[in-house]
Amino acid sequence: MGKLSIIANAAWFLSSRLPALKKLEKLKSEGRQQEKYQMLNPMVNELCEKGLKWTNLTLEIEGQENIPDETVVFVANHQSGILDALVMLCLVKDHRPCGFLMKESLGKIPLVSGWTKMIDCVFVDRENPRDAVRALNEASDQLKNGISMVIFPEGTRTKNYPVLSPFKHGAFKIAQKNKTPIVPVVIYDTGIHMESAPDGKWNGGTVHMKVLPPVHTESMSRSEYKTLADTLHDRIEQELIAFHGAAYQKAETSASSAEE
Repeated sequence: MGKLSIIANAAWFLSSRLPALKKLEKLKSEGRQQEKYQMLNPMVNELCEKGLKWTNLTLEIEGQENIPDETVVFVANHQSGILDALVMLCLVKDHRPCGFLMKESLGKIPLVSGWTKMIDCVFVDRENPRDAVRALNEASDQLKNGISMVIFPEGTRTKNYPVLSPFKHGAFKIAQKNKTPIVPVVIYDTGIHMESAPDGKWNGGTVHMKVLPPVHTESMSRSEYKTLADTLHDRIEQELIAFHGAAYQKAETSASSAEE
């Protein structure tokens, strides 16, 4: 199935459930959060199931037992806009409530915007430092209210797949501020599936993911916190290097040569 067909299917799925969205918005406005999630969660599960069917992908996830039964910050590397969002939603669908920190433009797409607000997403203008502060404060408030967050600390998907870009510190600041565990997630190969679809069609296959052991921030020292972003960057990078082998080293060398 081609990308346009997938988008069309997703649009049909969301539009066919607009009456449900109205009920969800009413429940949210009345503060009936538990009822909202009871109604919303089966729809999220159905969307995940259909999304994998539309893309003809299966997931192989290692380490799901590392997800604590409490509010957390998930941090994952970012290789593909649409596929990363899908596979992370599939990963956290049973860890509810859980929202995403997403780029502002996604919150302006008809049909998409209403649903993303229902699943507790926070939108950020990446080009506006002041808005980034506002978004991180909003994400921090979500954590205080018991809503986990998914954040891609590279800030945007890598331009030099599969090489990992430097991590921004926002995700780690709000986790440390709220004494919230951080759960690192490695997405190994959504970039491969994107690159294999130059004609706009996915050929299917398996996406490999790994949930690493959580990092607990409640007793973290100041020096440990200062190096946390780099520590987790290195941990995820080592996983990517082990998976991609020579391809990672080659891409990394090409990137260094281009910068020179």
